[in-house]
Parts: sequence; structure tokens; C-alpha cells
Amino acid sequence: MIELGLSRITRLLAHTPQTWNAIHVAGTNGKGSTCAYLSAMIHATGRSTARFNSPHFIDRWDCITINEKPVSEGLFLETERLIKERDSRERIGASEFELLTATAFEIMTRENVEFGVIEVGVGGSLDATNALKHKAVTVITKIGLDHQFLLGDTIEEIALTKAGIMRTGIPCVVDQSNTPSVLRVIQEHAKSVGAQVSFPPIPSDLTNRLSADGFEPHQIQNIASALEAFRLACPNEDGSLKKLLPIIYQTQLPGRLQKLTVSPGRDVLLDGAHNVQSAEVLADYVSKHLRGDGKPVTWILAASQGKDVSGILEVLLKPKDIVTAVQFGPVEGMPWVKPQEPRRILGAAGNCGADTYEICGHAIWAGGPTKGEDESEWIIEDWKKGETSTYTAHIKAGVKVLSEDDRAVLVLSGGPTVSSTPISEARSYANLAAANNYWDLLPPASSSSASTNTSSTSSSNPTHPLSPIPFHPRVLVEERALDSYQNILFSIIQFWRCTSHWPSHLTIVSHEFKRRRLSEVHCTAVSFPLGRVKFVGINPPGVPEVVDREEDAVAEWVADPQGMSESLRQKRQGRNK
Repeated sequence: MIELGLSRITRLLAHTPQTWNAIHVAGTNGKGSTCAYLSAMIHATGRSTARFNSPHFIDRWDCITINEKPVSEGLFLETERLIKERDSRERIGASEFELLTATAFEIMTRENVEFGVIEVGVGGSLDATNALKHKAVTVITKIGLDHQFLLGDTIEEIALTKAGIMRTGIPCVVDQSNTPSVLRVIQEHAKSVGAQVSFPPIPSDLTNRLSADGFEPHQIQNIASALEAFRLACPNEDGSLKKLLPIIYQTQLPGRLQKLTVSPGRDVLLDGAHNVQSAEVLADYVSKHLRGDGKPVTWILAASQGKDVSGILEVLLKPKDIVTAVQFGPVEGMPWVKPQEPRRILGAAGNCGADTYEICGHAIWAGGPTKGEDESEWIIEDWKKGETSTYTAHIKAGVKVLSEDDRAVLVLSGGPTVSSTPISEARSYANLAAANNYWDLLPPASSSSASTNTSSTSSSNPTHPLSPIPFHPRVLVEERALDSYQNILFSIIQFWRCTSHWPSHLTIVSHEFKRRRLSEVHCTAVSFPLGRVKFVGINPPGVPEVVDREEDAVAEWVADPQGMSESLRQKRQGRNK
């Protein structure tokens, strides 16, 4: 949850004197890049310079740089600890972002920097960064619609919120390419607070030089704003293009039209466009540099909840583009940021005429000395981290049910869903059970036990390269299923193949929140009598959030019991490794 306001951050910073001059940068798009250009220019003068951007890119501490280098993990964690102790001792109740902001300001003071270039988190007037006491210059970049639930429904309301970073008598540089209504709101607010506002045009020589070197119009605008802010903050320094252009060429912020080589001859473009306005810029770049003769583009997309995915995709996509939707995991230090369901992204993409694919979840134990206790031994997406103990509990529960009926067999179901390993989900679970001696929970096999085709089990082939430890004779692996419907159907078929009988009863072990989907919807679809179905449910941590997603999944399967729809077919295709 985002809690705007300055009372908590002001108390948190009461013991942190601001000994450095701040350049405060607000805006919807371009503020991160503008901050990067500005700090690089100031640092080139020999002044000690810090920068605070949010959110972080990879590690939490990479959002704070000193002299163009991220602060060390040790410095960050030690300073953060002191700030959190202060917050607890004084019972302030600061938010995660307020703690991060205070940590950044404390580090800048301790490192004795001369300038700090500070990017606003959300909005402006009530953002934690607006607790700055000494501002040399403020900057407002391009403003668009974003975070409307916090900042207002119109672009003019959002502009007024962002203009709240202005201070009496302090110069403010404003991106002159903003819409007339935005410029009018900013100008009126500047007049009311007594700020010295300027809307610098882009010099023709700057445009000519940078355009010839491949810079895009929005990048040139950001550079022009940074140049003007630099000249105001450091009036005695050489602000000529001859001096500053080499610095501009060397500056790049990760995730902004960033080209990456993933393998020889295969490049990808990484960009963090997160609203319609930034998507328009990205679409222009892609059309100019990547499409060529109208060829389709492959997009790999994730989005946080609340983003206008339909609006973004309408701008980005052309017919026959290929879209793969993914889902990011928990964002450290930003618990309020939640991912959108891939199927929602794909639905919006499909409406734009794109071919869509979903990368689905998996959990495979790859082996290791801790026998599954250490999560690093698992191949699992970030958003499923913390759940591996649940999968282990499922396996133990299945073995326990098996121990209570000597005529039963245990079928572990799940196909090879990860290209980085040949091990299927099912085989990895059986390997985990064998490694942990779960078979010792079972009584010795008796003559009344269900007979199995030994060629289907690993007990007759203990040297199998993917299962070095033999399975129990009553444990089968089903390695073809690529979705929950196939888990049920193929497990029943596997039982028949190995025993020459259809099962009289079925006990399903899975997540409790999947009870209806597995025991009602899927069993009905395969015509298995519901009166003969039992369900053992064990939920993962954070179940309230996944329950919402499960309702969508159940609705999709109710409408399409055998999973014949295009979206479910593509889901299986995405898992078939």
C-alpha cells in the first residue's frame, strides 16, 4: 500500500541534516534518464555527486549511487538498519518507501556529497522525497496519465501534484513539450509559490548533433532539460555542448531502450515503458528500427496491477506480432507492487490481433545435499518462491495416503516443463521422496498390493540417469501432463496402463484452493464419479492472493472442460519443454 504524506518522513529525517544541495526531478516519463544525465554532468566537474532513483533495477541498493557507482550492499544495509531502528524507537510507522528515502538521504550526508540528484517516487507534493530542505533546482519532465488512483483522474490534476516540488525563489526547469494545459497549470502554480520557472527550447545544434548519432526525440528533450538544470545548479562551470556531449554519450540508464545480446546473433531490446505515453515512444522506436518491411515483432511482457495494459498494447502491437506474457515475483522493499495475471495481458493482446503465449509456473527439485530444504535446489519462478515446503508437504501427504491402503498406488504427475533440465516435475517429486526416505513410511509390499507393470516403474531400473535412487513399487510417475486437467486424466490412464484396471476411488493431493477445479470440474470432465473422489488440500503461504487468480482459472475450465480453447492450448504449448 502506498501512503503519501510528509509527516512521517519529516520525523524520520529529524536527525539527518541535509548538508548537500538537491536537484529534485518529478514527472511521469523521462525523470530517471534526466537524473542520470544530470548527475553525470555534475560529477564530471569534480564535485562529489549522489543520485537516488526508484524503483531499484536489480538490487535494492542500486537505486543509490555515489559518484556514478551504486553504493555497496554493506553500506546500504547498515544505514537502513539504523533508519529502521530510529523508526521503531520513535514509533513513527514509516512506509517502505519512506524508509528507503531516509536511507538514501542519510547515506548522502554521511558520504559528504555536494549534490544529490533526487527522483520523485510518486507524484510530487506529498512524495517522501519532497521533505528535502535545500533545493538548488527543480525539474519537471514529461507528464502523462499514471497512478490516477493516487494523483487524480486528469492530466491537469497530475500536473498540479507534480508541480508541488517547486520552492519559492528556486528555479524550475520544465519540459516544454508538455501539452498546453499542463504548461498552463505549472506556470500558474509557479506564480503562486514564487518559483522561477523556465521552459527551455531545444537548441538546434543539440538536435542536429544528437539526431545524427541516433538519439530519439524524447531522449533529446530529456537531455535539454538536464543541460538547463546543470547550468542553473553550476553556473560557474562550462556548460557548452563541446564539454558536455562526451558525457551525454557515455550515459545510459538500464532498462531504457537498452540493447542486450542474449546469444551470438540474437539481440533483445529492454525497455520499461509502463504507460500509454511511454508506450508511444517505444512503438515509434520499434517501428523505425526493428520492424523493417512490416515484419512482426516478438514481445515479452509483464505488468503490475493498475496499469492500462489494453491502452499500452493498442499502441505497441501490430497484427501478427507475437506476445508472451510473464509474471514477475515479489518486489523486495515494494510489497504493494503486484503482477497482473498473464492471461489478462494475453486477452488484451489477442484483441489487438497478436499471437499470444503464456509462460506457466513450474516447481522442479533438481537435487542437492539438503534434499529439498534449500530453495536454491529448486527450479522455480520468483513468484513461487517460499512455496517449496508446500510441494514437499504434498509429496509426504501422498505417501501417507498410500500407506493407509495397501491396494492403492501413488501417481506423481507432471511433465518436463523447464528446458534447462530433462527432469519432469513428476520424476523430481519421486526423486525427492526417495532421497528423503519417505518410502520408509510405507509397509512392506504384500501379495494383495495392486500389481504394477514393472517396466513402468523405476524400481526395476535403479540406474535410470534421472532417478538414481529406486522408487517404491507402488509409486508411478506420469510425465506427460502439462496442465491440471491432464494431471487428472493422465494419472487415471497411467493407473490403467500399469494395473489393467480402472481405479475405483481417487484421492487428489494438491493446493486446497484448487479443490473445486481438480475434484469437481476436472473429475466431472473425465466422467469420474464425484462420490468416489477425496481431496487432501495443503495451501502455500499467501493463499488469499492466489485464490483470486484461481477463480479465473475455474471459470475458464468450466467454460471449456477438456481444455480445447486457444488460450489453454497455448498455455500447454508454453509448458512443453
